[in-house]
Parts: sequence; C-alpha cells; structure tokens
Amino acid sequence: MADPPKPVRTAPLPGARTLTLRPVEPGDVDGLERLYEGLSTEDRYRRFFSVYRPPRKTLEQWAAGEPNGLRLVAVVSDGDERIVADASCINLPDGDAEFALTVDREWRGWLGPYLFDTLAEAAAARGIRNLQADILTENRPMLAVVGARGYAVLSHDGFTEVRLTTGTGPRTPAWPGTHRRPRLLVEAPGGRWRGESEARAAGFQVVLCPGPRPGRAPRCPAVGGEACPLAAGADAIVVALRPDGSRVPALVEAHCRLHHHVPLFVEMAPEDAAMLPVPDDARLVDRSVPVAQTVAALSRAVAPAGAPDEAH
Repeated sequence: MADPPKPVRTAPLPGARTLTLRPVEPGDVDGLERLYEGLSTEDRYRRFFSVYRPPRKTLEQWAAGEPNGLRLVAVVSDGDERIVADASCINLPDGDAEFALTVDREWRGWLGPYLFDTLAEAAAARGIRNLQADILTENRPMLAVVGARGYAVLSHDGFTEVRLTTGTGPRTPAWPGTHRRPRLLVEAPGGRWRGESEARAAGFQVVLCPGPRPGRAPRCPAVGGEACPLAAGADAIVVALRPDGSRVPALVEAHCRLHHHVPLFVEMAPEDAAMLPVPDDARLVDRSVPVAQTVAALSRAVAPAGAPDEAH
C-alpha cells in the first residue's frame, strides 16, 4: 500500500477538528466531486468562465496529480474527512505557472488566502517565480486574495477580465520568462494606463503595477527601500499615478535611487507638476499631450538597448 501523502500544512480548528493541506491523491475523486457539485452557478462561472461541471473522468485525472505542476487539497477532519478546497498550478512555457483556486462557500474568508499562500510556497520550492491567472473583474473575492499578496497586471480584456501575476517567494512578481521585446513597467491606478495599447503596438512588453496603496503599509518594495524585481528588470518605467500625499514622491525618489539605470518617465497633468517636483534623473511627461508622443519618447529611450524587434 502506498504511503499517504505528506501534509504541507496542518492547523487545529474549533470543535476538535483539523485542517490539513496536502497534495491530492487518487482516493480524493469523491471528495472533489462533492466540492464541485456544491458550487453555485455563479461560482462555476467565476471559476471556469462558464457553467462547466468537471466530469468524473476529469476529476480522476486531477486526483492522479498534475504531471506538469501540482495540486493541493484542503481537508477538514472530524472523524470523517471532507475536501473543502483545492488549488492547482500548471507550468507555463515562460517559466511561470497558471493557478486556479476553488473554495467551498462555507469556508470562504480566511481559507482562500491561507491555501493560496501554501500553493505559492510549494511552487517556489519547485523554482516557480510567479503565479498567473485570468480573473473576471466581477470576481472580487479572488481579486482580494491575489491583491493581498501584491500583484501586477499582464493584460486585460476590456473591463471584463484581467490577467494578473503575483510572486511566489518575495511577493512582488518578477518578469516572466525570456523576452525579445523591451520591457515597460507602468505604475498606474488600477493597473490601467492610457498608452498601454500604443506601447504594445510599438513593440513593448508591458506590465502594469497599481503602485503603493494609500492608507496601508506599503507593499511596494521600492518604497520600503528594496529593489523591485519588475523595476530592476525593466527597460523603462512610467509613473502615471496622481500626486497623493507622500506615496508618489517616495516612489519616484525610490526609483531614481534604486533603479537609476532604468529611464524613468513621470506622467502628470500640468496643474499637478507643482505638487511633485521631478528629480533630475526623471523625465516629466505632460499627460495632456497625445499618448503617441509619450510612446515615441519611450522608444527612443530604450533604443540603445535594442530596438523592439531585436533580441534583448
């Protein structure tokens, strides 16, 4: 008989119960079936972008383990055992992994972040630097789980869907994989920037960061005095955050100090310029000018490092 899977984490629960997070095993098929059968139509849509119900054959494949990644289950024991959540990550060609998370409605709240942190820890042990996923913008619980770790936006489908990345070890993500295009990091509210489409069309690989959050301890490593993997690996940085207290000046100063090798553009409206004196190491961009001018300036700034269609 095969040895039982080694627990990744265990935690005591009220009522003499125990929560165990462990790798999935073939005997979990029935438990997974109960978990997914218990999802509401809304839950299915958020998880699968449709009302898809995984057939038993698919669940059997999941329970056999991910040959190209890993899958964890959360099991509550009180004499009997019940699977109340599962999480998986599948390796991507760029070296990152695609994650998915499902939690029984009765167990939502703390369990989602706890399970996701465990998945990230296990992924990091396998050498995976980032976890990525497409998430519906209406799926606020999942956005909150990822947002609690710190994230960046890789792309979005209008205002319906967004592709996010989060780090596994240090929570700030790094750039995924190798690249043949110059990397542009944009710090903008909500991870959206007016020049995103034009920058991509000009040949940039664009990642958007929402920047330090107001009223909370900064999760931005640069503001905390540490180099940011995204900023350090960028060919150019745009700060397009509106002046707000000390956050934006601190961020600009940190980029100039920690990432001085990366051209820094600070985009703002003319009336805001007096609120944020731009250091000599940064370039002020007037937000009122056509965005094509800004993208052209970015292209010129990275030209010595290689044109957008050259290996970099």
